[in-house]
Amino acid sequence: MPIRLKAKYAFPLVSMLIPLCSAVLTAQENGLCFECHNDPGLTSGTGDSLYVDSERYAASVHGRMELECIDCHQDLAGFEDWPHPRRLERVDCGVCHDEPMSEWETGVHGLPARQRNDLDAAGCEDCHGSHYILPADDPASRVYPSNLPHTCLSCHGDTRLEGKHEGMGQAEKAVSYLNSAHGQALEKRGLIVSATCSSCHGSHKISPLTEFDLQIPKICGNCHGPIYHDYLQGVHGSEYLQGNADVPICTDCHGEHNILGPDNPESRVNPRQVGAVCSRCHEDKSLSSKYGLPLGRLDSYLESYHGVALELGDLRVANCASCHGFHDIRPSSDPESSIYPDNLAGTCGNCHPNAGENFAVGKIHVQDERKDNLGAWLVKKAYVLFISGLIGGFVAFIIVDLIAHRRRSRRARKEEDPGEEES
Repeated sequence: MPIRLKAKYAFPLVSMLIPLCSAVLTAQENGLCFECHNDPGLTSGTGDSLYVDSERYAASVHGRMELECIDCHQDLAGFEDWPHPRRLERVDCGVCHDEPMSEWETGVHGLPARQRNDLDAAGCEDCHGSHYILPADDPASRVYPSNLPHTCLSCHGDTRLEGKHEGMGQAEKAVSYLNSAHGQALEKRGLIVSATCSSCHGSHKISPLTEFDLQIPKICGNCHGPIYHDYLQGVHGSEYLQGNADVPICTDCHGEHNILGPDNPESRVNPRQVGAVCSRCHEDKSLSSKYGLPLGRLDSYLESYHGVALELGDLRVANCASCHGFHDIRPSSDPESSIYPDNLAGTCGNCHPNAGENFAVGKIHVQDERKDNLGAWLVKKAYVLFISGLIGGFVAFIIVDLIAHRRRSRRARKEEDPGEEES
């Protein structure tokens, strides 16, 4: 079994061993390997290509370090009976890269690869390549930020693999990242600081979703620090810190891979969608019963001027976030809350500059049920009676007028032709 060395010791040691073992290695230098493998037509018995471009290898990170083929293919060290066996042992990258390998072995890719010999599990070569590995800061590298999503999607975007392995999920959801705010910033604007797969999921030690979900606000906070701070100050964030799994986190409102900007009509935080997103929790009867949350807030909003205007397409009107805030949402009893009684006039003033103290007086989410709001209930009943009577009166008037018109027509025909019998 190969002995693993820390990377800082492995490379110098290899460089020292090469001249000491020149008698053995001269027959096994890369030139000998490339005598066969530099042939584009070289294939295995199963038809797989065995071609290795010597120039591309020389430009790789290993080639620049002048590592020999046998430094990775250690089962060929000392081998002199060429050609070598058709099947070689799998390269152990951990001989030099022990820390990344140890992390990989404990992640969702390494565990199935080690425990079940799962051939679908991603290994070093699936992400970094094999013979043509480039530094991560090289724009041509497979793990360069703009290339990394496509590297991950080579497996996670494959519909043949979705659902086959625990945690892979739906390929369509993974591919949706490319059209997200993060993906578009990366591909169209060239912002390599935008979040990629590894920014959220990690690189070598990728945790299972059960562990990952608990860290989402903190992960998002790595880039969105001020927003993360605001979230923790709010009612949702403070409960999150106490381990409450019922409170919404970033992905509950913004989505996961398909995060879109608020100006996008399909975004979950677009003004048209905000009410539906908030109501997923605030109209949930089980959560309402558990935490004493009042129901009917969405219906009362949609029946208000703001809700009606929004349904008619006016995106400027107030929605849930306009009054309650976005990330630092606080209860109405908190003096820092935007809906604290003393702060309501200022909150309304964001849209209504001339709003005074009396502007916000009265109930906001008006329910028209008799037990909750007798005045609103009476007004609604009065309107129903008035409108019903008005429409009924118009209908009765039209019917009476039609009957009278018909009688007048018959009378006129009879006067013109006295012999016509009245039907």
